[in-house]
Amino acid sequence: MRRLLLALPALAALTGAGCHKKPPRVVPDVVAPAIDVPASARRALSLTVYAGHGQGYAFVREDRAVRIHAGRFHLRALEVASTIVPETTRFELISLDEDDQPRKAAELYEQRYLYDRLSPSRLLEKSEGQRITATWWAGGRSGHEQSMSGVLLTRGAEAVVRLDSGDIVPVPPGSRISFPGIPQGLVEKPTLGWSVGSYEPADALLRLTYRANGFRWQADYVVAIDRVGARADVEGWITVTNPGDTAFDNATLQLAAGEIHEAPPPPAVIMLADAVAEMPAPEPAPHATEERLGEVHLYTISHPTDLPARSTKQVRFVAARDVPLRLEARSEPPLASGAYPSELVAVLEHGHQGPLAVPLPKGTARVSALSSAAVPVLVGEDATDHTPAGEPWKVRVGSDADQLTRVVVKEDRRTGRDRDGAGIWHTVVSYELRNASTAPRHRRVLVTPGRGRIERISKAEGLRSDGPARAILELDLPAGASRTIEVAMDRVDPYDRGTSYPDVPEPEVEELP
Repeated sequence: MRRLLLALPALAALTGAGCHKKPPRVVPDVVAPAIDVPASARRALSLTVYAGHGQGYAFVREDRAVRIHAGRFHLRALEVASTIVPETTRFELISLDEDDQPRKAAELYEQRYLYDRLSPSRLLEKSEGQRITATWWAGGRSGHEQSMSGVLLTRGAEAVVRLDSGDIVPVPPGSRISFPGIPQGLVEKPTLGWSVGSYEPADALLRLTYRANGFRWQADYVVAIDRVGARADVEGWITVTNPGDTAFDNATLQLAAGEIHEAPPPPAVIMLADAVAEMPAPEPAPHATEERLGEVHLYTISHPTDLPARSTKQVRFVAARDVPLRLEARSEPPLASGAYPSELVAVLEHGHQGPLAVPLPKGTARVSALSSAAVPVLVGEDATDHTPAGEPWKVRVGSDADQLTRVVVKEDRRTGRDRDGAGIWHTVVSYELRNASTAPRHRRVLVTPGRGRIERISKAEGLRSDGPARAILELDLPAGASRTIEVAMDRVDPYDRGTSYPDVPEPEVEELP
């Protein structure tokens, strides 16, 4: 019994220790001084710029270091974007606990956007009833400086003051006016403000995310083809426009394109490593990386960049030399006799490895080639679509008159109908490909049934089926060479229905020179 009684206090102590919980943190009932957090306190900054929807916009994410008090106080983030959409703002104050884990450092009570910018007119308007000093030069060259002090009664082009003597006089035009201070409510730059309650003094991070309107971006490429037409140098530039009065320095830049919903994506969660430490330097990476989120393509520029206020800036994200390419002459002739020109397309090697191993966003490509005098000449301009790494990058150069495709329809007759009543036609077509240039060329001809689908098609050199509605004829032609390929197909015309339509006679084929 004595041993049991001795054991009971130890058991009670163990039970109490197991049920012990940390008391909830509370905000002290004190009013602490206000805190301003300037842009110079930034520890991390990233901008995701969206294009393609009206004026465009940016999603801004930033961390700022701040030393907070215990109690209730006003906190202001200075120099936010002047085109901010306040209702999109998300605010957090984060500190580290005793285990160096991030936790919430304060409660948020109210938020407000201060946009009453400091200007001469607003300064006069807000200073009515305040004492000002006006100084001006009087008397011409031999004159002197004069001044007067009084209470500002009216503002505007003809400001009026009441002097200490009681006289009411206008402020002389061109006067330099001195004010006792900045009136309450005016801010030098757009500012976000909050009423917060902090649990304890701490080094914290103010984590801020919001949307800002007016930002835009576009991609432009310069493709310089060598004289042989086998390689090219490629430079890619992103043009970013910052329309506001706030500069964004040393920012991680992301570019979003595609079908973007109006609601911005949720902010990225970045674990806190040190409350006031610099973010670690990124590992070496390509000029740009790309990921797809639904219908949105997101491109991340690997190096930090500065976006000055009210500026348009170009950021180079591609600099590739000696990229292998193939010049293709492409044509899509109709199913009718005639001679048809080709379109010259540069197909550049764009794999996961090599000089051009980066995703290429939608943009405009301008192609130049060297003349016989070794002078670069602009030969074409094309709007290119998004091309991820691993897929060939195709840039249309322009029309190629040296690559003709002559089509001769030798036979075209109805042979019956399918189970749905659509007409079945047997068609024989001759394709003559000519290369009149002084360089070899890869030819690509699209063979289509005109309308409907191809039921069967003959075998021929370089001919392959590419689905029910077309086939592709591809081959390489030496300089000055020509090749004739005859193709026979059975095609189904869904618009040829019923028995009231007479059989179409075979067309008369005009001999081509």
